[in-house]
Amino acid sequence: MSIVDTGNIDAIGIDKVSGDVVLNISDHLDWGEEASHVKALEEKVNAYLGYLESGQLIEDMPEARGRRPMIAVYHQFAPTETAKQVLDRLQVDLESHGIGFNFGALPAGY
Repeated sequence: MSIVDTGNIDAIGIDKVSGDVVLNISDHLDWGEEASHVKALEEKVNAYLGYLESGQLIEDMPEARGRRPMIAVYHQFAPTETAKQVLDRLQVDLESHGIGFNFGALPAGY
C-alpha cells in the first residue's frame, strides 16, 4: 500500500507512549512532480479523514475508541521547502480538529 492507494489504510497501530491510534501513510514518491505529489498526499489524507469520520476505524479496531487519532506520513524522499510548508499547514489544520499529524523519513530498509 502507498500514498497513491487511497482506497486502503497503509497501517494502523496504537502508539505505546501516547496511546494515540496512528494511521500511517507510506510515501514512496519523489518530489520531482511537486504539484502532483502534494495532490496525492491531500487525497490520501482526505481518504483517511473519511475513514475516521465514518466510524469505520472503531468498527475495524474497537480498542481505538476514546483514543486521539494521529495521521503519520513516512516519506522516502525528503520534502521540498514548499512541501514542508504544505505539511506544516496540514498539521495545524488537522490538530485544530483534534487529529494529530506528523511526518518523517521511512525507517532504514524501505
